[in-house]
Amino acid sequence: MITCLRVLKRGLLCAALAVALVFPALSGAGTSTLVPGVTYERKLMLSAGRPVVLYVVRTPPQGSLYRLRPILSHGTVVGRQTVPSMQARVSTEATTIGVNGDYFNLATGHSAGVFLRDGVLSARPNDRRSAVALVPDGRLVVDLFGFDGTWRAAGSAQRRLLEMNRPLASAGGVALFTRRWGGPTPRVRGALEVVLTGFPTATLGTDLTGTVAAVVRNGNTPVPPGGAVLQARGKTRATLLAAAPVGTQVTVRLQVAGLPDGALDAIGGGPVLVRGGVPVRQADELFTLGQIARRHPRTAIGQLADGGLLFVVADGRSSWSYGLTMWALARVMANLGAVTAMGLDGGGSSTISFDGQVLNSPSDGQPRRVANGLFLFYYGIYAPKLGDTILSANGDGVGDSKVLVAKIVRRSEIDLQLLRPDGSLAWRRQEVVDPSWVSRVVSSPAMPEGAWRWVVEATEVGSGETSRMERLFRVNRTLGHLRLSRQRMRVTPAKGGRLGASVELTRPARLSVVVLGSDGLVRRVLFRGQAGPGRKAWRWNGRASTSKVVDSGRYSIRVTATNGLGAVSLRASVRVVRATPS
Repeated sequence: MITCLRVLKRGLLCAALAVALVFPALSGAGTSTLVPGVTYERKLMLSAGRPVVLYVVRTPPQGSLYRLRPILSHGTVVGRQTVPSMQARVSTEATTIGVNGDYFNLATGHSAGVFLRDGVLSARPNDRRSAVALVPDGRLVVDLFGFDGTWRAAGSAQRRLLEMNRPLASAGGVALFTRRWGGPTPRVRGALEVVLTGFPTATLGTDLTGTVAAVVRNGNTPVPPGGAVLQARGKTRATLLAAAPVGTQVTVRLQVAGLPDGALDAIGGGPVLVRGGVPVRQADELFTLGQIARRHPRTAIGQLADGGLLFVVADGRSSWSYGLTMWALARVMANLGAVTAMGLDGGGSSTISFDGQVLNSPSDGQPRRVANGLFLFYYGIYAPKLGDTILSANGDGVGDSKVLVAKIVRRSEIDLQLLRPDGSLAWRRQEVVDPSWVSRVVSSPAMPEGAWRWVVEATEVGSGETSRMERLFRVNRTLGHLRLSRQRMRVTPAKGGRLGASVELTRPARLSVVVLGSDGLVRRVLFRGQAGPGRKAWRWNGRASTSKVVDSGRYSIRVTATNGLGAVSLRASVRVVRATPS
């Protein structure tokens, strides 16, 4: 028994170490801030002895600066986009953090459940699967919602509307297709359709009246601008034809049964994962055993006890992250503090993205085009993260300048400041601006070395809502002027090759000089140790640390200098060509 436990523990440790080697940042990545109050963390966990990589985003409660919103791909039901593409489409409105949304039909693109935004219904609920409704007070309500749609021609009785912006699955019934459908109606042999003009936006709980402009058959009918189409199959064809000849007014009414009072936004998904802080083991929703019980990439949305939101994505279908069962996902959400949570589409659809940048590793190898998404909109000022936080400004053409940027999405009074390492003000801009990007280029050999701060603040005109962000960069001129003696080095198995590399040091530092392969792994250490100021030079003979001559390919020399100002690195590449013995 003791031996078995040791073997088990050793296996778990090996699995954890394997993932840490593939993703070294996981072993100590910590939590980073995306926008004020919104944190992101990449975590490694073990589920049933298998490694799983989680991506966790926590947000503040919804309010004037933060709002959770469903997004419809291309603004239509059958249009599909990647999550980053959807974010790009709304980037002028807000900075967004979001995930993929509801399950969808791969052939047509239509979602499996409800899509409601601003009180306008684009897809009806699936009463066998959970959906999440977004209540104005910031609560998320996860429940089963029903569809109550009716149509009535002038002078005739009110009748049931079976479908909305979704192909009729049965042999009979009437479906409504609005402009949000995004294409011609489904081609159905024998179907009868009435084309309505003057049809208003499909707002819930109101009479939607249009005039019959044409009667057509077999589907594949374009939905006219400002119009809609009623499609009938089976016995209801005769009913629709008799009740709605050309010129007749037809009134449609749409309701979502069980929708909380005041809720104007909702998106389908499922199953429910957490109720009252307790994970739900069997939700008894319309999912197959394979969808529930097998390991897959997963996506979920949850709400914390303080009203904040929780986005979670688990990578899967790989040796470094096996994915989760639905029950495991439910426990993860509860353990992370969710009091309410619901699953969204998973598998290749699972994507979490910030401001157009994908944070996870989708199992398709790239983000999948999906039907819709669920995003947190941040309306405050945003300062993008600085890709390279070191400014050298030493005239060597590398890191000599930096562009500091602030994004404003609402008319605001801005206060942008650049602060020196001692806290004194180096530059400031204060004015009222319309939505725009504001930038400042910094580059000066006279800039004091140390940590500089880029502080941006905006007060929205009208509401008075204030937001603030800060980014840090360092001026460090310790290292510069990395030069290689050639851009192409010929090597032979007998003699190797000859490459010179040199840098300039302005002050003492601990140096690391290594040769990297195209995969980023170290092939040879040329120098590690303390060095004083001045020009430093090394030679590489084309051999790896094993003394074997390297293969042909692209390599690079990376020099890193570390001292009290921090670490600064330079890199230059060389093409190695291995000669073939004659």
